[in-house]
Formats: sequence, structure tokens, C-alpha cells
Amino acid sequence: MPQAAFARIVNSDQSEISRLERGQRAIKDRRKMIQWAHVLNFPEELAGPLPSESEQPVSTMQVATRLPSATAAAGSRHLYFPAGQSLSGGALPALVIDAETFRGNELHLSGSAELDAWMKAPTRSLVIAKRTVDGTSRQFAVDARFGARAKGKATLRIPSAYELDDLTYGILWAVTGFDAALLGDDAGLHAVLPLTTGTDLDPLAAAAQDEDLMPGSLMFIGSQASAHYILDSRSALGEDPVFWTREQSGEEAATWLFFIHKLDYLRRTAPVTPEARGGTGRAFCIPPAAVTRSPGHERVLLFLAIALMESLGITTWITGDSDLMETEGFALLPQQRAIIASWVRAEAVSKLGRTTRRADLHAFADAVGHAAAHSVTAADATRDRLIATADYLGLDWAWLTRRCRQLASVGTRALARPRSRLLGLEGLDAACQFIADHHVP
Repeated sequence: MPQAAFARIVNSDQSEISRLERGQRAIKDRRKMIQWAHVLNFPEELAGPLPSESEQPVSTMQVATRLPSATAAAGSRHLYFPAGQSLSGGALPALVIDAETFRGNELHLSGSAELDAWMKAPTRSLVIAKRTVDGTSRQFAVDARFGARAKGKATLRIPSAYELDDLTYGILWAVTGFDAALLGDDAGLHAVLPLTTGTDLDPLAAAAQDEDLMPGSLMFIGSQASAHYILDSRSALGEDPVFWTREQSGEEAATWLFFIHKLDYLRRTAPVTPEARGGTGRAFCIPPAAVTRSPGHERVLLFLAIALMESLGITTWITGDSDLMETEGFALLPQQRAIIASWVRAEAVSKLGRTTRRADLHAFADAVGHAAAHSVTAADATRDRLIATADYLGLDWAWLTRRCRQLASVGTRALARPRSRLLGLEGLDAACQFIADHHVP
């Protein structure tokens, strides 16, 4: 995690974190150590002997739990989100109510003054219905502002597809995190985003220097600058370019699902003819260690992003070779030219450029060739590649296809409609529908 992101989470500053890591400063306040342990969501005993043992630990921080307790009483609760590398995490207000009926594929909640107030709240919040099904307490969420109303008596209807699990939790985590960053930086983004169409400067560096933007906003700026840069050179790449993409986590890959410009970019760089699909594709380097340290909801987001690409006829390859982890993002027309557009894990300095150097072209071709020849998801058929991808990411294929089929039938708007105009759900819905089309009961 970048020092600046870590500092923001623990309410410190980057310079203090840097001095702590270099051993130039130590935390001498036991209360601060306890607070850091709580906000980072790890048991305080893992910190070892703490300073000032005689002091009583004082902390107002609540240990984050992913979901409201299944046995918790109804009422006002919070859905907690952990911090990612760039997303700040936080808590989403939620009104937990015991569902009265479960009819067909919907849970029905009768209207009340409290429910009506939540449905009119301007800020993002959830209504979570609790229901015991087959002896198990399960929870189903809906965006509080987008509940359906029956004629006459106000009723909130929650599709059973919105059951809280790694799929829906990951969607809410990503949309909430990106929304918070982009809306919080709206004025700064208005000033910086026009720079992403230029080719003579680095918009990430300009943003980092002139605006105090959130890491989530810097992700958007770097992504849009790279997309524009490649699209401006699209005609020079011919019909069969191959791409190398640096995303290794669900947080990074979620940009393909929710950033509006990313879907347009994918469509414009996808194979234009069935014949072209055999020679073009996107390579990922996702080492096993990256999979192991990734929580389930992030692995689901990574899978959905890969499925979105496959839905557009883009063949995906995944290599687990960690030696290729630092390869820059690029688009390659073999033996002719390459467009370098790298922003993921770029530490606020994106890399944009063109090259025809033989050494560069050979290096890029070798990386893509290795990924294609040794892909852990190698298969001729799209469905087989998706099954292999799910297996590599430790996800249950049958569960994924069933849940995506449920979501595709109702859409995701009422679950997690973005508030920022820079975000959308079309890519997510397309990915869910594509996976649903491969569902075998």
C-alpha cells in the first residue's frame, strides 16, 4: 500500500509513515497503536508488546465487520468496507429489517415512517432485509433510494438476486469506494480531466502536484489518459494488436466494469471481425501470491472484468510468472510498433509513449508470447477459458453462473446505482449477462 494511502487511513501523514518505516520514529502512545489496529482490522495482539502497558487502551473506533451480524436486532446498522490499495474503505449506513414475506423472487417489506425516511435520504444508504431460509439467516440489500412502491400501500421489494455475498458485496464495495473518491474530488477532476486528452504531459503528475486528489480519483485520471492515448493511435495498430494489462486485483480490474470510458475503450479496441479474434487478445500477469492475498469479493470483480473482455471477443491469457509482474501496459502491433500506456501501480506517474525500437518490440512480443503459450487458462472455447479462470482464482463456477444469472435477470441498478456521472453499470451488467449465458442448470 502506498504510504500516502496508508497515512490517510490511519489519519496521519505520509512523512510520518516514511519515518516510521525507516526506523527514525517510533509510536510511543499505546492508544494510537490500538486505534491503528482497530481501523486496519487486525487483532491488537499481533502488534506485539505495546508501549505504556500500564495505560488503559482508549479507542472509539469500532472493529470493522463485513456484514451486519445475521443475529443482530433490526435497526440502524452499518455495512463495513475494508480499505484497498487506493479505495479508502468506510461504512455504509444500512437499515436492517426483518422481511415479512418472501414471494417468488422478491422479499417484501411493508412501509413505515422509518423506512420512508431512509428511502428519501439524499446520501447513499441501504435497506437490508433479513429472512431465515431453510434454517439459515440470510440478508438481501437494496439501495434505499430505489425501492419499488406498490399501489396504495408503500412497499419495498428487494430481489432475491441482491443477497449479500462476495458478488454483491464486491459490487457495493467498488461502487461506493469510487463514488466517494470521484464525488469528493469533483472540482479537482473538473480541472484535471481535460489534460487527459493531451499527449505532451503526464496528467497524473499534474494532478498529484496541483490537486490534493484521492487515490481513487488518480486511478480514473490515469485510466482515462491511457485510454485516450491508445485510441489516438488506434489506426497505427492495425486490426490485430495484442495488449498487456497490469491489473492483478479486483480493485484494479473493477475500473473496467465501472469507469464509463473503459467500456467504450474496450469496444473500440475489440476485434472487428471473427478472423481477427484468433490473433488478438489481452494478457494478464496474476501470480499465485496475488490470488492468495486477494479477498473473495475482489477475486469476483477480477473475474467479471475478464468475462467482460471475453464477451467482446477478446481472448484473455493469464500467466502466473512473477518475473513479468512489472511489465508495463502496452498495445503491440508485432514487429512494427508499440504504444506504451501504463498507469496501474504507477505511483502517480503514468507512462505514455510510442516505440519502434527492435529491442522493445522483441521484449513485448516475448512477454505476450509467453503468456499466450503458458496461460493457466488456455482453451479454445470462451466458456472453457472462463471456467479455468474461475478455478485459478479459487471461485466456484456453478455458483458464479447461477448468481450472475440471477443478477442479469433484474439488473444491478437498484443495488448499486453510482452517483458520479463518471461511473456506470453497463459493463457490469454486460459481464453478468455473458456469464449467465454460460449457465448450465
